[in-house]
Amino acid sequence: MMRPLPYLLAFVLLAGCSAGGGISSYWDDVDLKVTESNYSAGEERFARFAELLVKAPEKEADKALEALLDRMKEDEVTYYVYSNWIESAFHNYFSPCRNPRIFGNAAQRFAEDGILSPEEAERLLDLAAKDRLNRPGEPCVVPEGAEADREVLYLVLNLDCRTCLQSLAALACEHPEAEHIALCFGYNPIPEATGWKYIKPEGMDNIFELEAAPFWFLKAADGTVAIPYSSEFDSPVFARPE
Repeated sequence: MMRPLPYLLAFVLLAGCSAGGGISSYWDDVDLKVTESNYSAGEERFARFAELLVKAPEKEADKALEALLDRMKEDEVTYYVYSNWIESAFHNYFSPCRNPRIFGNAAQRFAEDGILSPEEAERLLDLAAKDRLNRPGEPCVVPEGAEADREVLYLVLNLDCRTCLQSLAALACEHPEAEHIALCFGYNPIPEATGWKYIKPEGMDNIFELEAAPFWFLKAADGTVAIPYSSEFDSPVFARPE
């Protein structure tokens, strides 16, 4: 199950980040080249940048991202490493810095720069397209046959994943006013946990990043997304992978 940059993004301190000009000059005089000896320091520096970027005004954030992407091209290995960090920070469903707009801009640049393989660039563009769906306040998009004309808590789960099955019990009492629908994939039989409507629809991989399962989201009665993708499960027995 995919998780963000080793939780650095949730805890890094911003103190000192504004010294020397803040986000617009963050990468000035920084040697971006990634080596075995400076990998951890570079990861921490990028984590601080990610937190600043999602809080910055859009124009300033876009300019700072472009500056980083330009610098990344100086070294191919560095480009690959930073592209992974960018995906983890701004696309990952569970990242505190998740930002579909920023990730979409980065994915477009990855495709244009021609440094990543065509297959990898296409994968990132596909993730960026999925990120444009099910954003807060926008129409809820689910596979055909999973629609409902009321408030719904949707859970995306892999039937072959023990952690996913635990999430059924962990979410059972959440938003009791909503219908609970489990969007399932995998090969094991439907579980016996009650209180859920189980659906195995076609085309789930066209909407969701299935590797991120389990995750849930809440559709309001008016058909818009009330709560975006979340990995939070309110249960003391829910197994959280380290």
